[in-house]
Amino acid sequence: MNFQNPIKLLPVFALLTVIGCGSSAPPKATLEQNAFASVLGLGDIAGDPNMFPTAFVDGSAPDNREEYAQRGYEIAGEAEVNGDQLTVPVKIFGGIFATSTADRTKKASEVSTTTQNWVLQRVGEEWKIKDAPLG
Repeated sequence: MNFQNPIKLLPVFALLTVIGCGSSAPPKATLEQNAFASVLGLGDIAGDPNMFPTAFVDGSAPDNREEYAQRGYEIAGEAEVNGDQLTVPVKIFGGIFATSTADRTKKASEVSTTTQNWVLQRVGEEWKIKDAPLG
């Protein structure tokens, strides 16, 4: 093989790139990561009255959507998975402005920080919130 002709080497480099460098696909998200995304995004979703119920198991969305929109959420510990149900401690804090147009005139929440256990239920391929007490 003549190494002075780089055009002939392109197929070799392409083949080595495909089979020799390992997978470039991002790792799959774990069940917990998918569930955590449901919790962490709730403050934003709560700003939209049409989207809010979609974060919850059918029939379990709370009536006080505005209170959820004014708070932020963090995972505060290890989750317990029991079949298609997951329980996770969630740190709930105030001081968040609602993002929907209807809620923008409200002041930031002055609620103190608390931690509550939330329950999520797997519905098909996604996690939905089943029980999310604010405190």
